[in-house]
Amino acid sequence: MPVLAVFDAEGSWRETHVCDGRITERLARQGVAWGREDDAPEGQSLLDRATLFYVPAEDGYLGLLFEAGEWVSLPAAPLRPLPAALPNFDAFVEEVLMLTGNDAAEEN
Repeated sequence: MPVLAVFDAEGSWRETHVCDGRITERLARQGVAWGREDDAPEGQSLLDRATLFYVPAEDGYLGLLFEAGEWVSLPAAPLRPLPAALPNFDAFVEEVLMLTGNDAAEEN
């Protein structure tokens, strides 16, 4: 299940999306494409493990969590330092589990 989290410029969590349609729509505005193994473009590599990406957005950052077997195509973008407040992989997953009513302890 992909997850899209929207963060403001300081790195505060604002919104969370788990609906494929909303994720695809929001990412398209940033020049990001993604999908699952069965719709991967020719030659597109698949992720071999869950991976978190941060993409600069017009008013902050998008946090993108994808699972193994999914693919993502990110546009080339100028690098800028990420705010320290953006969560690392484990903290991101823990927050998503809490927001969706799951307990991280139950997932292990």
